Amino acid sequence: MKNLRRIFAFSLVWMGVALLVGCTPSKLNESEAVNNVLDKAGYNRGELEKLLRHYADDSMKLEAARWLIVNMPGHYSFDDPEIDSLENILGKLNTYAVNFSLDKETTDRWNSLSFADFTRKDHVRCIKADLLIKNIDLAFEEWRGRKWNENLAFADFCELLLPYTLGEARLSDWRSMYRDHYKHKLDSAYQGDDVIEAAKTLLSIIHSEGWVYNSQLITPHLDPALLLNVRVGYNRDFVDKLVYAMRACGIPVAIDQLIISPDNKNSHKWIVLLDNVSGKYIPFGTDSLEPSRDSRPHDGRKKGKVYRTTYERQNRHVKKFEDIRSLPLRIVNPNLLDVTTEYFTPDSATLAVHSQGEGVYLALPVLDEWRPIDAGEVNGDSVTFRNFEAGVYYAPVVPKNNLFYPCGYPFYQTKDGDIKVLKPNTGKKIKLKMSRIMPLRSSILFKIISDMMGVVIEADEDKSFSNPDTILVVNDTLIERRNKYLIPDNKRKYGYIRYTAAPGQQLTLAEFELFADMNETKKVKYTVEGPVFDRSWPECLYDGDLMTRFTIPQKDASCILHLSEPTELSTLRLTARNDGFYALPGNSYQLFYMDGDKDWVAAGEPCVADENGIIEFYAPENALLKLKDITKDVDRQVFTIQNGKICYSIDLGFHNLVK
Repeated sequence: MKNLRRIFAFSLVWMGVALLVGCTPSKLNESEAVNNVLDKAGYNRGELEKLLRHYADDSMKLEAARWLIVNMPGHYSFDDPEIDSLENILGKLNTYAVNFSLDKETTDRWNSLSFADFTRKDHVRCIKADLLIKNIDLAFEEWRGRKWNENLAFADFCELLLPYTLGEARLSDWRSMYRDHYKHKLDSAYQGDDVIEAAKTLLSIIHSEGWVYNSQLITPHLDPALLLNVRVGYNRDFVDKLVYAMRACGIPVAIDQLIISPDNKNSHKWIVLLDNVSGKYIPFGTDSLEPSRDSRPHDGRKKGKVYRTTYERQNRHVKKFEDIRSLPLRIVNPNLLDVTTEYFTPDSATLAVHSQGEGVYLALPVLDEWRPIDAGEVNGDSVTFRNFEAGVYYAPVVPKNNLFYPCGYPFYQTKDGDIKVLKPNTGKKIKLKMSRIMPLRSSILFKIISDMMGVVIEADEDKSFSNPDTILVVNDTLIERRNKYLIPDNKRKYGYIRYTAAPGQQLTLAEFELFADMNETKKVKYTVEGPVFDRSWPECLYDGDLMTRFTIPQKDASCILHLSEPTELSTLRLTARNDGFYALPGNSYQLFYMDGDKDWVAAGEPCVADENGIIEFYAPENALLKLKDITKDVDRQVFTIQNGKICYSIDLGFHNLVK
C-alpha cells in the first residue's frame, strides 16, 4: 500500500509538470536586441512577452512593439508622495488674477529635495502590457485615420507619434485622456489634410484654455493629467503638454532644445512639426511661434547647438561623449540627436589647443563653469568643431576632476563666416562703463516696450481730475534701471497722480518714484487708491525692489496715487517690469578676461557701483570678458567690447540661419 501511495504521488507530480509545460508559452522567436531587453525585464518579462504575443498576427504593430521594447532601457519614472503634492501646490496659482507666485516656504522646501531620494521605476521592469497595447492601438488609429499622415513613414511614426512617455513623468493612459479632451475640438474646427493648419488650430485651442507660467519649482516632468487640468508650469511643462495633445490628435511632433543658452545658464525647449508637404521640421509652440510653411519661424534666441529629444537611443551621440558619461550633464543624455544643421548652415572651426591626447569639447560658460555642448575632432595640437551657430562665444575645453577647463582661446564666427579667436591684447586697455550686467533678451525688451510705450501720467489737485496736467507720455523704450523724467515747473501743488496703462495693455510697473526737488533728496510719499486686486501688491511700486511689480489685470487700466500732502513735483523715476539684471548701488563687482588655458584672469581691482548703479573698468583689447558680482558671489554672462560697446552673444546678430 505504501508503494502504491508513492507511485500515485509521483504520478501527480509528473501530471502537474506536464500541465505546467502545456500551459507555458513557447519561447518567442525574437531578435537578439529584443531578447536582451527581455532578459533585463526580470519579473516584468511576462508583460513584455504578452505585448509581443498580442500582436503576433499584426506585423506592423508587432514591429512598433519591438521598437518600443528595444529602446525602452533608460526610460524611467519618478515616484514619491512629494510628487502627489504638486497638484495642490500648483493648483493654487490658477486662483490668482495676478502675480502667479508661490510662497518662499514652499519653494525652499521643494527645491531642497533631491531627485536621487525619489523612487525610480525603470519602465522595462514595471510597465504593463495593457498600457502599451492601448497606446499602440490609439497611435495607429491616428496615424491611419488622419489625411495628413498618408505619407508619414513608419520610422517617423515611431518617433513622432508612438512613444508612450516623456521624460520622468509617471506612466499613465495620457493618450486617451488628451484624445478625449482635444480630438472633437480639433475635428470641429478643422477637417482638412494640411498638418500645419491642424497644428495651428490645436495650438489656438490650447492657448485659449490659458496657462500660468511659473518656474519657481525644480520638479521632474509633471504628470500629464496635472498639465491638462491644472495648466501651471514653465517652458518644459508647456512643451510637454503640447506634445501630449498633438500626438493624441495624430499630429507628428518632436521636442527640440538648446541644452544651455549662450545668453544665460538656462535650457529652452520648443516643439517641431514634420510638414507633410515640404518634408521639413518646422519649429513652433513657444515664444508666440506659429507653424509656417512660407517662412521658417525664429524665436530670437541664441542657441549654439540644437538637439532633438528622441525615444530611440542615439548610439552615435553616446559614443561621442563616452569619456564624460559619468558626469551629471544634459549633453550625455543618450536620447539626444544633433539637428543643428536644420537651423544653421553647416560650418567648421579648427583651433590650436593643448589637449595632451584628451577629448576636446565645445563649451559655453555657465556661471563659474564651462559646460560642453559638443565634441570636437582632435588631430595632434588642433581640434575641429562642426556645425554651430555663428555669433556665439565658445571655448575648447578638456575634462579634469569632474569639471572642464579651457585648453585654448575662446572664439566665435563672424557674420562673414570668419573665425575670430579672442586672444587678449593686455598691452592695450579699453575703458568700460556699464550699468546692465546681463544681456537684454528680445523677450524682455518686448515686454518692456508693450508695458510702457504710450503710458500717460497726469497730475491734479483733487481726485476728480477736472483740470489735469499731463506730466509725462512715454514715447521711448525704457532700458535703464531707473528712468528719470523732469516734470514741467508750473508752480502747482498736486495731490493726486493718475497713471494710465499703454493702449491695449494691462497696467504693470516695478517702481514709481516722485521727488519734490531736482537733486532727488525730497522723496514724495503716496498711497495707491485703486483699483487693487488680490495679489496685485501696490506696495511694490515703492518697495525699492526691481523684481517685484504692481499689476492691474485689465486692459487700458488706470490707477490713482494719493500724495501724502499737496506738493510741487520736480522729477519722477519709472522702473518698468524687468529681469533685475542691473548693477546695484553699493554692490562690489570685478571684471575678468579669459587668457586661453590660464582660464579667467582679473582685469584690475573690484569696483563698487555708484548711486546710479554705474561701474567702470579697464579691459584688455580683443578679450572675452566676464563680470562677477562679488557681493552676491555670482558670475554673469560673458561678453566682448566692440566699437566701444558691450557686446553679448545676442548683440552679434543672427547670420547663418537656415531659411
